[in-house]
Amino acid sequence: MPHNRRLTAIGAMLALTATACAGSGGGSGSGGGTIEIGQIASLTGNFTPLGQNDKLGAALAVEQINAAGGVLGKKLHITVKNDESDPQQAITGFNNLVSGGAVAFVGTPVSNAALAVEPLAKQRQVPYVSTAAVDQQVQPPSPYIYMTPLTAGVVSEQLLKYFKASGMTKMAVAYDTQNAFAKTGWEDMKAKAAQYGIDFVDAETFTTTQTNFTSVLQHVRGSGAKGLMVWGTGAPAVILAKQFAAAGMGGMKLVYSHAEASSLFTEPVGAAGEGIILASSLAVIGNDLPTSGVRTAALKMAEPFQKANGSYPPGFAFDGYNAVQLIAAAIKKAGSADPKKIAAALDTMTLQTTVGTYKYTSGDHAGLGVDQVAINTIKGGHIVPTDWTTVQLKASLTP
Repeated sequence: MPHNRRLTAIGAMLALTATACAGSGGGSGSGGGTIEIGQIASLTGNFTPLGQNDKLGAALAVEQINAAGGVLGKKLHITVKNDESDPQQAITGFNNLVSGGAVAFVGTPVSNAALAVEPLAKQRQVPYVSTAAVDQQVQPPSPYIYMTPLTAGVVSEQLLKYFKASGMTKMAVAYDTQNAFAKTGWEDMKAKAAQYGIDFVDAETFTTTQTNFTSVLQHVRGSGAKGLMVWGTGAPAVILAKQFAAAGMGGMKLVYSHAEASSLFTEPVGAAGEGIILASSLAVIGNDLPTSGVRTAALKMAEPFQKANGSYPPGFAFDGYNAVQLIAAAIKKAGSADPKKIAAALDTMTLQTTVGTYKYTSGDHAGLGVDQVAINTIKGGHIVPTDWTTVQLKASLTP
């Protein structure tokens, strides 16, 4: 993303923060009339837009739960620590919040930071509901570690189904070698490709700080691929999309994962985004969902968020919101704010949320399946479901 656009995006997110309710700041533990939840979020650094929206979503969930009477007769209080998009700062924030009496955590959206913190959560035996999308957090499942975003694995499988149905059987890929989420997404997609009759004829790499994709696009153009699948997050995704549009790729489709399914991508990419295919959670297309429990839950969150902040919530905001909802439901189910009892309740949790129904078990700490992945396109700057997803959702979602 060009420097001036990045400053604009960060500035917009900082402005949104001022509208958030249900504060951050000093906590009061789980004693008295409150139950203390900790949150680690990237409020500065490379992943600021993700962290700011995680914070806004979590704050809205706390506000709504408290307005409805709280949990076990107590109000929730959330204290947010800035990880500065850095794993070491995430560790520092976690330790501070545990010392402050947090009984459960909403985790950072940064995959590398989440992977750094989670061993501490297991050691301290405090439930950690991550908003990072890297699969290694929950595969294999570990005690006390859960996640709210779709895993890269279920997204890659749904995209492969879409490629097969759309005749996109010869594909190229470009992925960020410095991003744990991106590497996981590509490895999973590569492992499953033959099962769906998809041949990846070219594999290109890039780095998180890369700004020139000329060589990548030259190789892809000559590969005979019908589409380019990109696994990455942040600024490179926008830069690559703009250069792809300018390069004249002969009708080739550009495809992204759920990491780009928000206005944080569509706005800076502008006209270059027209026609891009991208995956998302169901919440991202809430207004286009058929009448169903998912649509109701998504709009219960999206409508007040949009009124307060001026835009439909990105997936990151839903991730933070759902993490708080899951923690609150577990506290209620456990009848206690004891961290061990909260974790035990999460291990048997089934909860309707904005993205579908989470079904956590002791063997599944991700809780979402392939059917809860939408495949969309960008039209006129808006993310809308493809015809393929529209047909699927009409069959799978019931009022």
